[in-house]
Amino acid sequence: MINQILPEAYFDCLSIAHKLDNFLDGFEEKEIHLFAYFSAILFHYNGAPTANWGYKFTIDSDGYPHAKVLSDAIKNNEKNGYFEDTGSFLIITGRGTDEFNKFKKLPTNQKREKYLDAACSTSILIPYKETKEALLNDPGLKKEQETNNQDWVTYSNEKLKEITTEIGVPSDELLLPAVSWVDYLLKQVHMEN
Repeated sequence: MINQILPEAYFDCLSIAHKLDNFLDGFEEKEIHLFAYFSAILFHYNGAPTANWGYKFTIDSDGYPHAKVLSDAIKNNEKNGYFEDTGSFLIITGRGTDEFNKFKKLPTNQKREKYLDAACSTSILIPYKETKEALLNDPGLKKEQETNNQDWVTYSNEKLKEITTEIGVPSDELLLPAVSWVDYLLKQVHMEN
């Protein structure tokens, strides 16, 4: 039986893989989930209802956000030769980059791309390891992990809105809120340690 691939998840995987592969020369499957989750936070921060993101997240045993539809899309992309498993990590192939470039032109994907791009671009401005550490210590993820969430990670963007209001970020700007959120989370992690 072949799983139906959700268009949003299909595009998100290609987009995030393309960006992470450019920054890191490879990526892990769970990193696709993490940056899709961060993109969804930015989507919600920008005023869109959470349900409009198109898919939900749970928390896996390693504390990462997880969406089954993303895993299905990743497997599909491997099967079609868009991703290659090197044994240590995944890379996006030339065919995968071509597929991403083809689908990013669609109007619905152009809207998603701004959130995906802002989420992944934090890895350029803040070291990748620190970005990952901060996102995995997001209070929303931690809370859901503690309550053994089985269905849906809720997004709380009140603190993010408070931070961006204080620094005067325009409402249509996404990269500065993304970097500010990661920086805030990092400070929280270092205060706890």
